[in-house]
Amino acid sequence: MASNRIGFKQFKNKLEKGQQVNLVIDSNILIANYDELHTTHEIVRAFLEEIDAIADITFFTTVTTKAEFLDYQRKRFLTEGLFDLVDEYNKDIPLSADSRHAINLAKGRRNKRQGDEEARANKDHDYEFDTRVSYLTDNEIKEIKKKFRARDIGNETGWLKVCDTFLKEKLLEQEKLIDMFCEYLSPHRTEQKAHFNQTSVDWKKATEISGSSGMGFSDSLILNMLLHTKIDYILTLDYDMIYAAAVSAKNKWVVLPDSRIGSFKSTLKGLQ
Repeated sequence: MASNRIGFKQFKNKLEKGQQVNLVIDSNILIANYDELHTTHEIVRAFLEEIDAIADITFFTTVTTKAEFLDYQRKRFLTEGLFDLVDEYNKDIPLSADSRHAINLAKGRRNKRQGDEEARANKDHDYEFDTRVSYLTDNEIKEIKKKFRARDIGNETGWLKVCDTFLKEKLLEQEKLIDMFCEYLSPHRTEQKAHFNQTSVDWKKATEISGSSGMGFSDSLILNMLLHTKIDYILTLDYDMIYAAAVSAKNKWVVLPDSRIGSFKSTLKGLQ
């Protein structure tokens, strides 16, 4: 094939009514689908609804994908919850001066990142949503966490109460949503054996994939799983996934937004 990249519109137009289609879905697609603040939310949500209305689609995912999705949601809910504590005073969750100061400092850094990125996002149609711009980083969350005691003491709210209030139930709900939306790929599941080329997955192949294109190892685990299956398509927004698939998964189709197809023509020219 000249290229293994196919846009949303072209993929949708290929579908026939009631056709059975299997797709591996990347974590960034799940994130965009379930986070209304994501820059690609409307595009992804509309596409998923449209193809589901035409064909009998089964979305497959991996444990790695689930971990990436839930970790994203963890940062999202903690960011929103912590900012709510300093934006709208809650008498049921009193904060120490140190913890309030730490949250405000982190919020200021987050706001600066958003300001720096806003102009670029408006100009760059190939802009990729960056968790660090909208939500706190792991290091920022840890720095805030250090200013809390674990349990409530006197008039100080403990970190565990913050998590119980803003994170726990929401994270469990997100897990339920993707568990209903996707099926988890495993060569050990009897009902899925027909989808695999062999009875086990050679995880060392993921190292080769990462080494060939420099993609992140968690993403290479996802692509490696796809390569061990008879599934033809992977749905993604990730630049590295699209790039690595052109190098290491030429027999698979990568489904991505139409607006981003052109951005790969020059960088991947000659690979296929």
